[in-house]
Amino acid sequence: MWLFAHLLVCQASVVDRVVAVVADQVVLATDLSLGADLAPIDPSPLPFWRSGVDEEREIDAAILRVAAGDISLYQPSPDAVRLRLERLRARFADRAEWTRFLNRWGLEESTMLAVLSRRMVVESYLRRNIQADPANIDAWRAEYKALMTELRPRIRVRRVPLDLERSAR
Repeated sequence: MWLFAHLLVCQASVVDRVVAVVADQVVLATDLSLGADLAPIDPSPLPFWRSGVDEEREIDAAILRVAAGDISLYQPSPDAVRLRLERLRARFADRAEWTRFLNRWGLEESTMLAVLSRRMVVESYLRRNIQADPANIDAWRAEYKALMTELRPRIRVRRVPLDLERSAR
């Protein structure tokens, strides 16, 4: 019996890893992967979420959420978040496919609501602080770059290296 328990302990594996800590927000590797999965199925009114896996984008999103703080101006209403969830759920062929998607990510609808709310805070902050038309992607990205150049130095970002032993040398 002891040997069996010992083997179970020895076969532990990494479930997730911290990519960065932005102020008090943790950015996980699964945040990057989930963001890539959501990009094509959770259409955003802004160019921010439209690309695939991007560590910088997820770190920038955390910076923007810190900048937005608890200011009600940036917080989406519960109804708006539920509507976004309904639109996302409608992208799946049926309830079973939606459930498989949630299960693959270890999420329930309540946690998906939180994920969508966090995405919407970022969108709200950007919508209110970037004047360029999102349809003019070059102009929008130029203003985005200027905004982030202003915000990044104000908010502490601690990146966690993938290989801690190598980084310690």
